[in-house]
Amino acid sequence: MRKNAFEGEDFKRWADDMRARLIPKMKDSASVLMIAPSMDEKFDIQFALQIGAAILLEKPLILLAHRGRTIPPKLLAIADRIIEVDLNHITMDSFEIQKQIKQAMTDLGKQ
Repeated sequence: MRKNAFEGEDFKRWADDMRARLIPKMKDSASVLMIAPSMDEKFDIQFALQIGAAILLEKPLILLAHRGRTIPPKLLAIADRIIEVDLNHITMDSFEIQKQIKQAMTDLGKQ
């Protein structure tokens, strides 16, 4: 039995994929836009990785949050902008979301 889960082949493949695909995209972007997960559901490891990468790469962080969703205080502290919408009844290409995202990106710019 393996002592360290981070030494397993599945984890190594996933980590290599994140380093090859996700991190370069984040480095090249002006900001990071993410949907805040529900903390009542299974812990989202990929979200945690992306938040950590956004912090380490010093990228402005724009969070889309379902209206009324509880966001952990430390996540609130690092978010540069929080856009609250009803994610159940709106699509990402809706005028309401696009207007707010464009404004956030204009306000935050490349830092």
